[in-house]
Amino acid sequence: MQDNKEILVQFCRDLGMTIDEILHNSNEFLLSIEEFVDLYRPKTREEAGEFYRMSYKLPDMVGLLSDLQKNTIPDDIEFFDLFSSLKDISLDVVSRMISANVIINDIIKMCFEPHEDDMYIYLLLTMLKWSKNTIYDDREKLNKTYKELSIHYPDLSVSDDDMEEEEEEETVLAGDVESFQYMEDILIKALTKYIKEHESELYTKFFTAIQNYLKNFGNGIEPDNQFDFGFSLRSSTDELKYVDFHFESEMIEVTSGGSVYDEYVGSDSYTDWMYSIGLNGWEDYNYDCEFSEVLGLIQNGAELNIENPEEFAGLLED
Repeated sequence: MQDNKEILVQFCRDLGMTIDEILHNSNEFLLSIEEFVDLYRPKTREEAGEFYRMSYKLPDMVGLLSDLQKNTIPDDIEFFDLFSSLKDISLDVVSRMISANVIINDIIKMCFEPHEDDMYIYLLLTMLKWSKNTIYDDREKLNKTYKELSIHYPDLSVSDDDMEEEEEEETVLAGDVESFQYMEDILIKALTKYIKEHESELYTKFFTAIQNYLKNFGNGIEPDNQFDFGFSLRSSTDELKYVDFHFESEMIEVTSGGSVYDEYVGSDSYTDWMYSIGLNGWEDYNYDCEFSEVLGLIQNGAELNIENPEEFAGLLED
């Protein structure tokens, strides 16, 4: 009997943690959809980069779906009847979010690829708005059912101690992540090479600031400054290639892109996602981590462009 009680308590705690994360992530997801719709048809390079990065900022719902499927309801008829509805609603919320994520990725892909008109994109946007409303309704239903059942089974409720314990287990220093070490090594080499070829007090100070940022970020310390900079190379045919670094207080993001020119078609720009990692060491799924591309750009005469902080951007303009 004691074993059954322990199984029940552990099940409630595991399911409660998963549902609490679903409720939190679904709220973030709904806000992201609103931001995504507002960013549709970006007009500037910065807006295009932000629009493209949206799909990589969405919560990982596939992992939550896996957690739900692994969390098997104990073999007790009464217990099963009480919790099967809660788990089914949770699965509905997660499944709908995964479907909406697919729609968002399809819209982004179509926007950055040549297409005759936006008719199909408008159709996908309509589907996305419907998905958003459905997710909202299911989330409200889940929240209500979860709270009602938590009254009878308090172990479902997630305490602050539970959250702190989970965060301690999951937290990894970014400096211990291999991809971060690779990115840091290439960037330091790139800046060192560039500064040797372009001696400037500005670049030296900027280099020192970047080193301090990477040191703090790698050790899990939130950096004081944020940076937006990159290397760009324009060819004799006016084609552009670039790699941009976006260093925030809790996130590093790297993108590459450029523009190509055809005398019959005209100019067409593109953006490719390269890399992102959080201050807590959480690494997103990265499609392209070929940071050595930066060294190739510098070798061919690329320029260093600094947008933020203003103290460096201003000096560069002078």
